Amino acid sequence: MIKTKNKSTLKNFNLDALDLDLNEELIYAQPTFWRTVSYRFEELKEEALKYFRRHPLIGYSFKRIVYGLLTLIVSIAIVFFLVNFVTPDSSYLPDVSELGKMGIGTSGPKYDAFLQTRLELFGVSGNAIERLLRYFKNIIPFIPKHILVGQSVIFPNASELSNSQIIINTVLFTGGQVDGLLKTGSKELIDAITISASYKTVWVYLGVVKSSSMGMPGSTEVTSLFASAIPYSFGIGSVAVLFSYLIGIPLGIEAAKRKGKATDGAINGTATFLLAVPSLVIVISIYLISILVFGHSSIFSSGSFWTRFWPVVALVILMAPTTIILTRRYVVDEMTADYTKFAYAKGLGESKVFYVHIFRNAGVRILRELPLDLAFTLFGASILTETQWNIPGMSQLIINGVNNRDSFVILGFITFASLVKIAATLVSDLFMVLMDPRVKLSGR
Repeated sequence: MIKTKNKSTLKNFNLDALDLDLNEELIYAQPTFWRTVSYRFEELKEEALKYFRRHPLIGYSFKRIVYGLLTLIVSIAIVFFLVNFVTPDSSYLPDVSELGKMGIGTSGPKYDAFLQTRLELFGVSGNAIERLLRYFKNIIPFIPKHILVGQSVIFPNASELSNSQIIINTVLFTGGQVDGLLKTGSKELIDAITISASYKTVWVYLGVVKSSSMGMPGSTEVTSLFASAIPYSFGIGSVAVLFSYLIGIPLGIEAAKRKGKATDGAINGTATFLLAVPSLVIVISIYLISILVFGHSSIFSSGSFWTRFWPVVALVILMAPTTIILTRRYVVDEMTADYTKFAYAKGLGESKVFYVHIFRNAGVRILRELPLDLAFTLFGASILTETQWNIPGMSQLIINGVNNRDSFVILGFITFASLVKIAATLVSDLFMVLMDPRVKLSGR
């Protein structure tokens, strides 16, 4: 009875007679803007993951670059707040005696206006968060920056404005943004003065060097200082790295070939001893030998070729022991590998096995460190030699920047050094692809 009733009901059911409206239901199914963005992001994420799975080395290098940039951002923020904490705003002002000559004093509205003008000239106006965000914006290479490079101020007859002479002197001494200073003067002075400013457009701006001079403040950019110092550091560092590899690799190979013998003990023991000696002792010893024994000058810029040669010697002595020990370790590892035993079993000679098979694989690991060593000498290893011989390189800049609590020089050094280190890491990974046929960009 129940089945019969259900069949009759289905036969009498007319779908066309129903008034169905699904528009309200479709409203909830329509994609919103954020939902579309979310779907698109997920698609791009899946495509990127597929690409990195097909090219694992590219994915590995990409992760290293991203992690390096994130570390750089955190480091800049920490150093910025530390330097900002120990650097008062008054440190950007000239000496108190100079302020007294200008009639500004050490307090009052004219002092505040002059201080604000100096802070604007150096690009450190505003609170700490505003300064940090402004610095991040300046180092991003995709945003053009318009930088003030000069400003001329045309005055009328000074005798007509004797009551505002202090403002005229202040404007002359600053030579920069004078809006805050003019507000403290008379309306006649504001109307009479003509200001002509010139700007330039740059893509990366690392700030200006801190100065207490009474001239045009902020006229020396950090990038120009780096451009003049990098050739010295890179020239000395690259020559030192080259000689340390030319000396360290053959000695490391010889020590590995004579493993456990007197030659190995002498080479490895000397390298270990030099690593144990403090770097400052080695640098000062070479410095005194060059002066007292050979009679060469102690100043890099005023000496002869031999005066400029001794800093390279000091760097080579500092770097070669590490190259010797690493080379020995890599070669010994390859000497105990199975393919080496198989090559000897086939009857190949010792020289052919060593230089065709062993050193070929060990050399990949050794030469991979070359870009990193160059970056290290440019921003770290040469600090003692540049200080001792008074070389105008990068190390002198960071030392002076720390002593003067110059935030832009310190942050610029950290930023540039980190970017060079990231680039050196990328080049090191590409070296692996070029030198080792077992490593490819794709996973196939």
